[in-house]
Amino acid sequence: MSNDNKAAQFALTLERIGRRALHSCEALPDDVLLWSPPFSNDNSPLLIAIDLARDIENWVLIPVGGRLPLLDQSLEARPIESFIALATCYSQWIKSVHTILDTIPNSFLDLLVEAQSLQEKVHGKRRPTVHTCLLTAVEKSACHLGRLEALCQAVSWSSFPLERTNLRHIKSIKKAPISIQGS
Repeated sequence: MSNDNKAAQFALTLERIGRRALHSCEALPDDVLLWSPPFSNDNSPLLIAIDLARDIENWVLIPVGGRLPLLDQSLEARPIESFIALATCYSQWIKSVHTILDTIPNSFLDLLVEAQSLQEKVHGKRRPTVHTCLLTAVEKSACHLGRLEALCQAVSWSSFPLERTNLRHIKSIKKAPISIQGS
């Protein structure tokens, strides 16, 4: 990949985001991936990861690559309920993103995408450019990644037992006197 090919750089960025999302989910057992914690307004880690893949489909694969929407149809036929199924889904979209973007010349980034391919995702009458779709895909997937990493971290902390040394440390915090400066 040439450093001059901006679309290929977007593909690499989206791939990195996807791989980080997979890495976050990999450490959790499947039942925890499906669990939505009561302390969170978010969905389960798995649903957030699927939303990330859906945004890649909606902002890159369909409008830029001219692909048909597959994720919703495949979820109806065979839902993603495990890390292995999620990894397969991600592998497919990462490959598709590279197939579409790695060969797009920079001059194509200023082209307008078909309005029908974005359905009701674009507010207003203006059709976005390919570049705008790619930036939106990175923005949305990065937001999903942040939510996913935070939720996976919180879920992993709450689902694994504390060791004795951690419990001693927590007990010692309760006993420590609190002093407020300037009172």
